Amino acid sequence: MIKKKERTAAILTIDENVSEMEELARSAGMTIQYEIIQRRRRPHPTSFVGRGKLREVSEALSMRAVDVLLINGELKPSQHYLLESELKVECMDRIRLVLEIFDDRAYSREARLQVQRARLRYEIPLLREWIHNARGGEHPGFLGGGAYETDAYYELIRRQLARIEDELKKIESDRDLRRKRRARCGLGTIALAGYTNAGKSSLLNAITSEEVLVEDRMFSTLSTTTSRLEGCRKQLLVTDTIGFISNLPHFMIESFKSTLDEIFYADLVLLVIDSSDDEEAFIEKLNTSLRILFPEVDATDLMIVLSKIDRATDLSRRSAMVRAILPHVNIIGVSSLTGRGLERLQEMILEHFAYPVEMCFFLPHSPEAESLLSWLHDNTELQVNRTAEGTEVMLRCRECDHSAIVRRLIEVGGRSRW
Repeated sequence: MIKKKERTAAILTIDENVSEMEELARSAGMTIQYEIIQRRRRPHPTSFVGRGKLREVSEALSMRAVDVLLINGELKPSQHYLLESELKVECMDRIRLVLEIFDDRAYSREARLQVQRARLRYEIPLLREWIHNARGGEHPGFLGGGAYETDAYYELIRRQLARIEDELKKIESDRDLRRKRRARCGLGTIALAGYTNAGKSSLLNAITSEEVLVEDRMFSTLSTTTSRLEGCRKQLLVTDTIGFISNLPHFMIESFKSTLDEIFYADLVLLVIDSSDDEEAFIEKLNTSLRILFPEVDATDLMIVLSKIDRATDLSRRSAMVRAILPHVNIIGVSSLTGRGLERLQEMILEHFAYPVEMCFFLPHSPEAESLLSWLHDNTELQVNRTAEGTEVMLRCRECDHSAIVRRLIEVGGRSRW
């Protein structure tokens, strides 16, 4: 593999908190030379910072040139065009920097396609702005090439997106078939979710036989990895997933929807939160994760895993912060490095998949009853005996599902056999 040349960068920000931008830059292989701050409530509508500050930035770049100017925020296409035109340096906002990291870490075919789709969706508005501002003789068009070339280029992008969508639909369809086969075989599924660099891959290695690469940098995992939970009779599959990050635009989340579906369709979601973060970062990452998970993930299928407790300064305080937001969700602290808490985590996982409640009932022949049977097949341990009059059902379920099953049973005209 050819090692990429390390680039120098400066950060332009209107927010004093640039720690995450610095971490993103480090993960992208950039070295920060200096930072330029203008304190303001919101970005300037045309130039991100005020015109006076922009002149100051230009002077700083002329004295200490860098390869990239990183913008700690999201640029509108018009802002991007103005900054690059006036400063004569590559300008990269937070979204573009994340996409660059994704592009570098996308190893599987699906991950590469998802990144390509996200990049095209990001670049189309930028191209429109550059095309709008470019002038080439009497026929303005893409880079001055004329209207025909512009239309041809847009058509090329549309075809690329259509091809990517078709390929991703095929991959998603294959994954859906695998998911249904697992359910029919009685395999329980667990998804590791959480903010980027929270310790999900380390936890996967600790509770399964996997040896996935663990790196202290953001987005080391883009492709999902699934392995069997070690040390238990029940067959449970654990999947490591892409890390979250705050303030991603909708098109970015949508581009990775099929990967996120591994979380949304899981029987249990372990939300991994770095307990060694300071309080402000801890609560921000927790809230960002919950905004992505809810309402698709039911709180009864969620467990909070406080990771890196060997480096935490006040674990009880972190637990209390979670409890204030999620009063009824199980919380466990673990260290993948020392092994502390891992045995108890496994016990809690097995308790979640236990089916202590037994039920026996009769269902009539009806589309509604078949729909209930389909749900029961995916969420309980089920035995059925079909007769001419209807279907006899014996099952074991979780306590939290019992009342919902009784309610659905009444709705479809079923009756108890006890």
